[in-house]
Amino acid sequence: MHDDQNEDRESKQSAETNDSRRRFLAGSAGTIGALTLGGAFGTGSVLATDDESDESAPQETMDHAFEDDIAILNYALTLEYLEAAFYRRALENMDQDELLCDYLDKLPEWVRERIYDEITVIRDHEETHVEYLTEVINDLGGEPVEEPEFDFGSAVEDPAEFIQTAAVLEDTGVAAYAGAAPSIEDESLLPPALSIHSVEARHASFVRELGGEIGFPEAFDDPLPKDEVLDAASQFIVTE
Repeated sequence: MHDDQNEDRESKQSAETNDSRRRFLAGSAGTIGALTLGGAFGTGSVLATDDESDESAPQETMDHAFEDDIAILNYALTLEYLEAAFYRRALENMDQDELLCDYLDKLPEWVRERIYDEITVIRDHEETHVEYLTEVINDLGGEPVEEPEFDFGSAVEDPAEFIQTAAVLEDTGVAAYAGAAPSIEDESLLPPALSIHSVEARHASFVRELGGEIGFPEAFDDPLPKDEVLDAASQFIVTE
């Protein structure tokens, strides 16, 4: 009976996570929209082929999606702002006991004992990424985009929703870096970009495992083009 209950709970958790991912990637209407995020990421768009009416041509390409390397860096910076703010607010709202809710009871005790500290490390990583990208943009003579105003709703207050949303945010961040990297023109920017990308992938694997999913479900990750990332992330950015 106990095993059946655990299986039912894990199945429900997996379904909730998948539903959260679908809702996230679909975006949301209301006071949180794409306008602010679109401005932060710049006005460059994914270019279509010469013959846009050719249905046999690729629907989109991730090359030339950005005006220049500064635009790519500001794109990454805004995503890092979002992730840093998400973890920071969650840790402000939930202490260790609140975070270790019944949702995580299925995990071994030695894992549960480390979760709060691990989430704190992820927050610190995201804040370090913000600092680094800001510094690089300044060094290149660019202007770092300002941090938008975020609204995460109950995702930074409810432990189960927090874990589910964290997995989706991290998965999207990993795919965004993979999608933007081919557009980088300055080769010296590739090593640090790939370094951040690999750390974000480690974050994604960790929080996916917490949510009852396998941390590395596929042999290859699909990159996301800029417009899909904008649609996904914009639901957390408050517009005037």
